[in-house]
Parts: sequence; C-alpha cells; structure tokens
Amino acid sequence: MNTKHLLILFTTLLLTLFSSCKEKADPETEIARRLRDVSRLELAQMTIGKVGMISDHKYEDAKSLEDKTKAMLNAMKIGNRIGVYSYDTYLIAYIDLSELSADDIEFDPNTNVAHVNLPSVKIITDGREPELHEVHYRVTGFRSSIKPEERAKLKAQMAAEVKKEVAGYEGSKELLRDEARKKAVSWFNGIIESWGYIPNITFKD
Repeated sequence: MNTKHLLILFTTLLLTLFSSCKEKADPETEIARRLRDVSRLELAQMTIGKVGMISDHKYEDAKSLEDKTKAMLNAMKIGNRIGVYSYDTYLIAYIDLSELSADDIEFDPNTNVAHVNLPSVKIITDGREPELHEVHYRVTGFRSSIKPEERAKLKAQMAAEVKKEVAGYEGSKELLRDEARKKAVSWFNGIIESWGYIPNITFKD
C-alpha cells in the first residue's frame, strides 16, 4: 500500500477513534493505545536510482591482455551490442506510533489545546529486493546476446554503488525527514482541529 492510501486510512482511523474515546475519563490513554496499534506510519519516500550499461569491450577501455584481445575481436564484428538498465531503491521516512504513550498526548480543557509529542522520524530503505529494469536493448549483426550473468554482475555493481551513496546522503535524508515532519504535522493538525481542539504538534527529535 502506498503512502497516500495509508495516510487516508490513518486519517479515517483517527477521526473514528476520537469520537469513540472523547467521552471516556482518560481519552489520552485510549487514543495512545489505539495509535500504537497503527505502528509504522510511512510519510515520505525518496527514490535513489542508477543507470548502467552493458556493451562489448572497446580497446581503449580494456585493461588486461585478455580484454584487449576480446576488444580487437569485437571490433571486427558487424553490428551493435548495447543494453541500458536502471536500478532503483527507495528511502522511506516514517514514525513508529508504537512508541507513543499516554504521556505524549494531552488535552487541556482550559486552553482547548491538544498537545501531541510524536516519535522521531526514522529512515529505512525499502525492504523489497530492487530489480534491474531494461531501458534499452539493441543487439544487431553478428553480436552475441547479453547474458544473464552479465546482468547479474551489473546489478551487483550498481547495488554496491547505491549502498555507498545512501550512506552519504545525510543532507538528502534530512530533507526527507523535514518532509515527513511537515506531512505529519499537517495531518495531525487537520484531525485535531476537526475534534474542536487547537493542535500543538512536537517531535521527540
């Protein structure tokens, strides 16, 4: 389920649970308990993509004697051999509502303010195995087709590059956290205002 659909369901849940909890003596405890059941609320996502190419060796790019020999033979063949592939992984910003307690929610009847102290925004990579997607494929003349082991080698290379890039994306991660915080504040503000309270949303960062 994507982030947009999850947030719509989450909004519906909050609207219905408050209507059932507001008459209770301790609505903070009940609301915190029900929010903990939601667990992970995904708020923002970033795609990190790489593009790689498979083609026959060129003599100027060959490093070993074997590669230079292959490049010389390839130069004699008629046709073209090229495959272009994309490799995408995703960073997801979320808050873990299972960390909420009744102390993080307070309804002040004197000021009509609802204080909610949300868990800090966390970032993870999508747990799904990224796929190698073919963008362009052209093999003509006497050139051989691109083999599965060549694709596997390219995928491993691109995965290593993406992993290295993700580790160094601190600036981008902070932008993603900011986007997630803004979205969480906007969502909770709208819901709390619909309850008739003035929202005050903070984070445990």
